[in-house]
Amino acid sequence: MTSNASADQHRYYAFARQALVEALTIAGVKNGDSVLIPALICKDVVAAIHTVGATPSFYNVTEALSPVNLPSYPRTTAVIAVNYFGFAQDLDVFKTFCSEAGATLIEDNAHGYLSADNTGALLGTRASMGITSIRKTIRIPDGAQLSISDSGLLKLAPAQLPFRHQNLGPRFTLQAIILNVQKIVRLPLLRWSQVATRKLRRISTGATLPISPPNAEFEKIVVSAPRDSSMRRVARLNIDKEIKRRRLLYNTISELVTDDLATRVFDSLPEHCSPYGFPFYGDLLTARLVDEKVRHLGVEVISWPDLPESVSTNAPDHYKRLWLVNFL
Repeated sequence: MTSNASADQHRYYAFARQALVEALTIAGVKNGDSVLIPALICKDVVAAIHTVGATPSFYNVTEALSPVNLPSYPRTTAVIAVNYFGFAQDLDVFKTFCSEAGATLIEDNAHGYLSADNTGALLGTRASMGITSIRKTIRIPDGAQLSISDSGLLKLAPAQLPFRHQNLGPRFTLQAIILNVQKIVRLPLLRWSQVATRKLRRISTGATLPISPPNAEFEKIVVSAPRDSSMRRVARLNIDKEIKRRRLLYNTISELVTDDLATRVFDSLPEHCSPYGFPFYGDLLTARLVDEKVRHLGVEVISWPDLPESVSTNAPDHYKRLWLVNFL
């Protein structure tokens, strides 16, 4: 993987929100246009839409994370479909809507690096454009991919920005060392270090996880390239081994998290899915009980997403009861 690979259909960025800004720009989304997105979404997606001057318009999703309906808004020039947690979203309804509305379909595959649908098609490559956050699957400080399947749109894409010459940094170097030692001693050392970090953060900020600033949805996103050290680590990844690890984790947790403990989001693990994590519904007590069940595996339970302010007040109950056993 090299930084001059600008002639193919992939472009690489530091973060997925930057790749989305580029996708919206390539799609011709302009000031005052509408971009249709699921209401169950993180603030970064909203910030990317605001960055290009467009307005986010929302559609709801069911507890199975499928669209309830796709409402029509004036000047809808792009539609975003999300592969939640690496599970393939059925794109047929989105493609039909975009064909009728004259809109560009963008596949949000932030969670789905290495995952494919039931035909074996890689997620993030099944629509006109797709974005994937590689750093959410691999422990690297940055790294995201924009895939452009539409040949007409590919001609509008800018050349690949040169990768930044920068080391991974002390945090990620230390994590790599801890993981290597963890394999030898067979103790959840990384988990313990994360718990200690969260306790210190709670003391200093009152929250265990970083809190989005009030203006996060209106952050002006500046596009940049990933560091070369991150991309070298991506190139060295043993893909088959990582997919096997994630699928084994999912199946192991499926046996631990029984139906009487929590409500799983997906009934089964599809053949070609490389899961981002194990999502489930429940209250805070449920999340703590699940965390106790799985912590020996070196994983943790987190809440997802940090809903946009315009959604959180009237969000359906299942949006607020969604948790994830994170496999990173």
